[in-house]
Amino acid sequence: MLLQSLLPSGSAGSEVTPEGFQTWLTTLPFDRPGIAAHALVNEISRMRTSMAIRSRIKLLETAVEPAQKLLAAGSAELAQCSLPLSSELQHTFGAVNALFKTLATSYAAITDEIASKWVGIGFAKPRNLATVRAMQFQAQRLDLAYQVYARGSNSSWTELHRLYRIARDGGFAKNTEQEAGPTAEQIYLNALLLNFAEPTKLPFGELDRVRSYVENHSNHAELIEANTNLPIDQSPDSCFLIKPLEARAGRSLLRAKSASISPCDLVLCCTRLQSKLKSQLTDIENGLDPETLGLPATARQPQYVGMLRNLQRLWSLQTTRRFSRQNFKPRVDIVVGFDALWSFLNAPAAQRRSTDEETTETKSSLVLSEWAIGNESPSGFSLQYIGGNAGPVCVSEVIGLRPREQLNVVYVCATRRVVSGDQQSLELGLQKLAPIAKPVLARLIESNQQVRAIMLPRMPGMSNSPALLVPKNSVTIGTRLSIPQAVKNGVQQVEYAVETLLEQGPSCELYTVAQQG
Repeated sequence: MLLQSLLPSGSAGSEVTPEGFQTWLTTLPFDRPGIAAHALVNEISRMRTSMAIRSRIKLLETAVEPAQKLLAAGSAELAQCSLPLSSELQHTFGAVNALFKTLATSYAAITDEIASKWVGIGFAKPRNLATVRAMQFQAQRLDLAYQVYARGSNSSWTELHRLYRIARDGGFAKNTEQEAGPTAEQIYLNALLLNFAEPTKLPFGELDRVRSYVENHSNHAELIEANTNLPIDQSPDSCFLIKPLEARAGRSLLRAKSASISPCDLVLCCTRLQSKLKSQLTDIENGLDPETLGLPATARQPQYVGMLRNLQRLWSLQTTRRFSRQNFKPRVDIVVGFDALWSFLNAPAAQRRSTDEETTETKSSLVLSEWAIGNESPSGFSLQYIGGNAGPVCVSEVIGLRPREQLNVVYVCATRRVVSGDQQSLELGLQKLAPIAKPVLARLIESNQQVRAIMLPRMPGMSNSPALLVPKNSVTIGTRLSIPQAVKNGVQQVEYAVETLLEQGPSCELYTVAQQG
């Protein structure tokens, strides 16, 4: 489908009319969000700034619902993607992002046009609505970026800070200008808290849960002027300093002791939110119904409890980098997911001679991608994508990493951070799980079935106790397994019992195990 076919008839200089615009909106191909979003951007750009403010708002309001439909359609496509994004998905992401930027700037232009002297003669409501809408679309741009593990636009934060200050100074930050819609303060609080939850470190599927929690509980956070009401020198550990002139959300107040305070600076205080989190965690552990605590029924699950504990940590003292980045960036190959890792550990590639020649079997069965080590520490790696099929990379997925200089070494890691930039830019933060990993065929004693597993003889983070990586839903706590282990005279079967679920990722689960007998 050509973009030209989506453009309304008439000359390029003709003015958009409400009736013609609304009719044209019904022709958009919502099943192709990238193309439809691009067409809508072009049409909104035709709206003349000379048009009366109320007429422009009426036209823009007509585009709000179609824009949300395109966001939902685009998000559905992105939810099925792997990183780096394909060219088609890059187009979809870019077009939907451009649409929301266009809507945000169009509404913000109306806010800026309404001088303060007009507010008293009937322009307060249009100004308030335009400000809230502009903030809403900028916040959704950030959220869209988080869906593909991108950090979000700096300009979105600049505008959110500026528009919230307009709403705060104008006395309408807590007013609702749409029926049951969010206020400027709610949008701002939600955006700040979601950013401080570090979206690029969230496991796949957890962004929705964090977003929902933030929307339901952001009212427990508070924004106060930085130069009043707060003893800045005491640096409370549940507060963040928000400096509107900086193109970012903000930073932990504990890490901003030397920062100068400007008149427009704010402090996000999460003390009451922290108390709420602590109370909810205690009540869940005591067996209370999560729904009576304002939480979904799934809050009983260990993954949800883990998410709450992570939020409790992130909304207090944020950690700093422990190791500096290195200038020399050695190359590594990685494989993604349990099946690929098991085959990688079991294949000749893991033990081959010091040559870069791949066997035919390895080429056909293993998909490798090339990365550069940006930073290495005793506990993990920071990687930068170079080339190859990266596979379904996402947070909490298991990865096998082989240095180019150590072809007989494979590090088993878990993905803790994914940052997707423009086009093919991609960064990973990996945690080393164990220094030794052995692919095995474990036998389930009760059913006598075999299951592929990766034995980790000792986990440094778990008092060096043994652990086992297995495909999802293949074992449960209490399952007994017979695992082959090398001894001096050959191989013997050793029985283990599955004890504790440490982590559940997209392709596998990590359990502690205890040797029996």
